[in-house]
Amino acid sequence: MSGVSSPFTYVSAFLRDKAVASVSPSSRYLAARVVDAMAAERARTVVEYGPAEGVITERILSRMAPDAVLVAVERNGGFARTLRRRRDPRLRVVHGDAWEIEPILRRLGLGPADVIVSGIPFSHFDAVRRHELLRRTRAQLAPHGRFVAYQCTTHLIPALARHFRKVDTAFEVRNLPPHFVFTAYP
Repeated sequence: MSGVSSPFTYVSAFLRDKAVASVSPSSRYLAARVVDAMAAERARTVVEYGPAEGVITERILSRMAPDAVLVAVERNGGFARTLRRRRDPRLRVVHGDAWEIEPILRRLGLGPADVIVSGIPFSHFDAVRRHELLRRTRAQLAPHGRFVAYQCTTHLIPALARHFRKVDTAFEVRNLPPHFVFTAYP
């Protein structure tokens, strides 16, 4: 199931909701780069912030172990409904906010995540909110975990460097718009 309803869905959501990062879904190239950075095959608990209609979600599920869990945290109600139509027992869709990651994981009976991946637009946050979300994210990662964020600009690098011991950067030009993929290690 592709999950994408129409090109206009993204444009409409982007114009109405500041939490929607792009006017178009992620390309298969960006999805592959993000999932490669995640090392999804080894993860048992994965969290995805802002999955939208699930282009990257689908790629994550295709690479996850049969006993792994993917928690998709989506703030946009329409996108959350679309995600819930996926029939994969490993997927838990939460219509909620990444800011609430700790209570979300607790409510689902899950411990720290092996991977947290984010497509939410950190550029829309002021510095205080950006650092607070990164602090909360790092607090919910297992010691061996990783945080993977895909963004249109490099503005996130200084904040990532403040919260994580190591940050790797990749660039995917085959996406509209092109994106940086940051992999941060606690």
